[in-house]
Amino acid sequence: MIALSINNWNEGRKENLKLRDIYSNFLRDIEADSISYNDNLKSLESIDSLHVQLYKIGLKNDATVVLKNPNNIRLLLYYNPIAKENDPFIANKISNNKVRKEILTYFINMKNMDEVYAELEDIIKNKMRVYLGTKKMYKLTNWFENKSNNFSIDTLTFDFIDKEDLISLSKEPEFQQLLFEASLKIDNNINILKVLIKQNAHLISVIKSELNIL
Repeated sequence: MIALSINNWNEGRKENLKLRDIYSNFLRDIEADSISYNDNLKSLESIDSLHVQLYKIGLKNDATVVLKNPNNIRLLLYYNPIAKENDPFIANKISNNKVRKEILTYFINMKNMDEVYAELEDIIKNKMRVYLGTKKMYKLTNWFENKSNNFSIDTLTFDFIDKEDLISLSKEPEFQQLLFEASLKIDNNINILKVLIKQNAHLISVIKSELNIL
């Protein structure tokens, strides 16, 4: 009986250690996703702000608006969450129904975000960027003379799209229709991403609680 009890204790200890590793690795990944999501939200809100500025200038003829960050008209996020990619079947490894449910909810929210982001990517890559090129909006001199001074395309200190040119473009009906589509997708992404961020924060709390129990 004593030997059996010791064996059961050892087996339970091994299972707890295994589960602790699973939780710890997953926690690391969802915390990394949290940082990425919040950076993505800031970028989306900055793009949305530019869209609103262009609407006010182009359709409302509001001369008081100061156009900021014109490069953002063609910006795409670096959206690359890692938690699901690193362990897509983690829910199957966990017997706790509550934790498994929270993980599956998180993955459903990720899937929703994947779908709306794919729509945004299509608009920006295949329509907005092509349209801007057709309209000769890109300033090659600004780009090639300054790009070596920047480390990241997301933190450029110069404009390769001229503000005045973009203001003129904002008054064209064809661009306004494209702006509508882009703005619609941006709003969808912001709304879904906020839901994902909330679930991510909740899941982090749940996983930390489970680690404290083990």
